[in-house]
This record gives sequence, C-alpha cells and structure tokens, in this order.
Amino acid sequence: MSTWVEIIEGAALKFNKIATASNLVTWAEESQFALQAVMKNDKLAQCAPVTVQNAIINVAAVGLTLNPALGYAYLVPESEKDASGKWVSMCNLRVSFKGLLKIATDSGSILWVKAEIVKAADKFTYRGPCELPIHEMDAFGDRGVTVGAYCIAKTHQGDYLVDVMSAAEIKAIRGAAKQDGVWSKWPEEMAKKAIIKRASKQWPKTDREDRLDKAVAVLNEYEGSQELTAQPLEQPAKPAALPSPITDERLQKALIKIKAGEYTIEKLFENFELTDEQQDLIADEGLV
Repeated sequence: MSTWVEIIEGAALKFNKIATASNLVTWAEESQFALQAVMKNDKLAQCAPVTVQNAIINVAAVGLTLNPALGYAYLVPESEKDASGKWVSMCNLRVSFKGLLKIATDSGSILWVKAEIVKAADKFTYRGPCELPIHEMDAFGDRGVTVGAYCIAKTHQGDYLVDVMSAAEIKAIRGAAKQDGVWSKWPEEMAKKAIIKRASKQWPKTDREDRLDKAVAVLNEYEGSQELTAQPLEQPAKPAALPSPITDERLQKALIKIKAGEYTIEKLFENFELTDEQQDLIADEGLV
C-alpha cells in the first residue's frame, strides 16, 4: 500500500506544470504543508487519495499557499456520494475569505475590495453601481436579521464598483451548495464570499484574472453559485416549516444512518435546527 508521502508525490508532475506558469507557489513547500495536514487530521487520512492529489493540484491553479499561518486555503475532508451513490470521504480545496480577497487584489483589476452584511435595523441606501452606498448601523446593538449584503471594489483608476445581493439571493446560493455545514457555522462570512464572487464578474479584465476565475470555480462547486441573470425565485404555495431542534440521542441515530448511506447530511440540516455543539460534533465526525 502506498504511503501518504508517495501519494502526495503523485501530484508533483501536474502541480509543477501549472505552478511554473505563475511562479506563485512551489512544490517543495506545498507538498510539505499537505503532508502535515494529512498527518494531523485523521479525517483527511481517510479520504480517497486521488481527491487529495486533485486538491493539491488546485493549489497550484489558484496560487494560494496551504501555509496554515496565513490561512488562505485548506485541505478539507468531506463526505460525498460517488458514482454508485455510496457516501465516501473526499478531500476538497477550500479557499478562505482572506484568500479570496488576496487573489482579487493580486489579479490587478482592483486596488481593494470590501464586503459587508446589511441587517434589518440598519439604514442602507444603494446609490447605483458606481457610487458609494450609505450604510449606517449600531455596531454594538441588536441589528436584527440579515436582509442582504454588498461589495465595494476600488479600481486602480480610483473608480468604485458596487454590487448588492438580497437575502433571497443569498439563500438561493446557499441552497445550491453541496453541503450546508460551513454555511450553518459561518453564514455571514459565506454571504460575503458570495457577493465578492458575483461582483468579480464585473471588474476590469486583466491577464492575471485566470487565478480568480479558477478560485471562484472551486468555491462555486462546493459552496453554491447564482448567475447574474438568475430569475426571481418562485414563491412556495405554502410557508415552509421551520426546522425543529433535535435531541442528542436522535442526532446520534441520524449520524449512524448517514454513515450507512440511509440518510443525508443535507436533509439533517434542512429538517433540524442544530446547536453549535451538535454542529461541532458533526464536523468532528468528518461529515461536513
């Protein structure tokens, strides 16, 4: 049986072929970061080896290091269905919010970018795609539920580009995600990533935008996406039932069924409201 050193080394040829074009990451460093991640995480070590190799190759494509001290990108173990419908452990490359911002500015099309969440109690005025919006809030009070998000990007020419996204659009993107665990745990950060991904389609084009396109494609595959021309969501015939709490005992039974392929993690998050402790338990099981 191949060792993880040998398995990771199997990605070297494709990694170097991609990485040498941009010279942003090196095999010597990233292979060690990948090996350290696998050695420290039992769930990663249980992933299909080819998925680990593919995730490492994607590191070269997006040009973000796996260095944990920087927090730009991570190898993440997740449960997915294979071609036969069986649940298996697979490794995916996840680009963090910080990593997405770095790629956006490195691309050269914008000078800086900022995303913010708008709450029900805030005073928000959208003044068009090229004017700074007005956003007033009580930063330390109860701002209510999320009603939307917006993104401001400043170009090298000094212009501002503004995009907004409603709560309904955020919900649609979340609904397209392969797994809801990361959305459940960090909904605001994921909403910010969603608006930045969409806004990036309108930014000035450069000869380095392929990195951003690749990063967005990687994120869209697992975190959901919605095209700019998406049609309004159809209204349901009747209000959907709110998720109900689940006891720890029932959760344990549900996890057993998920591992046996008799139930899905998506259904669990759809039907039940989980506490932070219960979500941590699911993450420890390697199911999100």
